Amino acid sequence: MAVQHTIVPYLWRRHLGIVRAMLALTALAVYLLIPAPAGMLTALVVAIFAFYSIFVLVRDSVETSVYPLTLLILDLLFFLICALHPSREGLWLSTLAYFFLLAMASLMYSWKNTAGVVALSLLFFLVVQPQPAYSLWPTVVLGGVLAILLSIHRSGLQQRLSTALKRSVISRYEAESARESERQRIAADFHDGPLQSFISFQMRLEIIRKLMGRDAESALRELEQLQELGKSQVVELRSFIRNMQPIEVDQAGLQASIREIIHTFQRDSGIQVNLAANDIVEPGDPDVATEVLQVVREALNNVRKHSKASRAAVSVQQQDHTIEITVEDDGSGFPFSGAWTLDELELLRLGPRSIRRRVRTLGGEMLLDSRPSQGAELRIRIPV
Repeated sequence: MAVQHTIVPYLWRRHLGIVRAMLALTALAVYLLIPAPAGMLTALVVAIFAFYSIFVLVRDSVETSVYPLTLLILDLLFFLICALHPSREGLWLSTLAYFFLLAMASLMYSWKNTAGVVALSLLFFLVVQPQPAYSLWPTVVLGGVLAILLSIHRSGLQQRLSTALKRSVISRYEAESARESERQRIAADFHDGPLQSFISFQMRLEIIRKLMGRDAESALRELEQLQELGKSQVVELRSFIRNMQPIEVDQAGLQASIREIIHTFQRDSGIQVNLAANDIVEPGDPDVATEVLQVVREALNNVRKHSKASRAAVSVQQQDHTIEITVEDDGSGFPFSGAWTLDELELLRLGPRSIRRRVRTLGGEMLLDSRPSQGAELRIRIPV
C-alpha cells in the first residue's frame, strides 16, 4: 500500500529524509555510548535502520511519486525504540523522533494512517509505560490530534487540487476543440466565399482573353461584369475580415451592440433587417454577452451567404432569466424542411454548426424552422 504525495515538494521530502538519517545515526550513538538493557542488540537494529535511511535518502529522486506504508511502520518502530532508552538523552531523542514521525505521517500519508500511528503510540505508552519517556504521553496525544487534523486538511487540499487539474485538462480540451471548429468554419467560409469568387474571376479573364481578338464588344461587356464582380468581392473580403475580428460588447450595453451588428450587416449586404428588442438586462458573465453577439452575427452571416434573402428580421427579447433570439429571412431556406431541435440537428449534423456549438456551450435551446424557397426561422433561448 502506498500513498501519493503530489502536493509535497521534493525539497521537503529530501529534508525529511536527511532528518531521518541524522536521527538514526544519533540514536545509534546513544545506544552505543550510554548503557541500556539489550543495548548491543538494540544498537544493531538501529544501525540497520540507519543504513536503510541512508539508502532511502540516496534512492529518492524527483521522479519518486509514492511512499510505501512499510517506511511509515519502520519510522514508528524507530520511535518506539528511542522511547525505550532509559536515559534523559533517550527522552529528548524520542521526542524528536515522535515529531518526525508525525510530520511524515501527516504530509505523506492519509489521515487514517496518521490516526493509526497515533493510536499505536498511545497504546504503547499505556501498556509499556517506558521511563522517563512516559512523561511524553500528553505530547503524544496533543501532537497526534494536531497531526490528524493537518492530514485531513492536506487530503482536502490535494483533492481540490486534483479536481482543479482535471477541470484544467477539460478546459484545454474544450478550448482546442473550439479552435479546431473555428478553423474549420473559417476554411469553409473562405472556400464558399472568396475562393469561389477568385475561381470565377480567373475563368472570366480567360473568356475575355479569347474574345479580345474576335468580338471586342462582348469582351468589353465581360470586362464590365468582371469589374462588378471585383467590387462585390472587395465587399465580401471586407465582411470576411470583419467577421474574423473578435467581437466585444459595446459600453452602452448588449442591445446597443446588437444594433451595431445589424447596422454593419445592412451596410455590407444591402439586405434590410428589422429589429425588435426590449430592454435587456446585461448578463452577469461578460462571456455570455459576447457569445450572444456571436450567435446574432453568425446567424446574419448565414443569411447573407446562403439564403439569397432580400429581407430579414431579428428579435431579441428577455423574459425572466432567459434571452430569446429569433432570426427570420425570406430566402431560399435550408435544403431540408420542417422544425428541428438542437438535439435533432446535432444528431443529423444539420444546420449551422458553429451556432449549434455556441448554444450548447451556453446551455441554451435552439429550434430551426426551414421552409425551402420560402425562408427560414432560427429561434434560440439562452439562460442568463
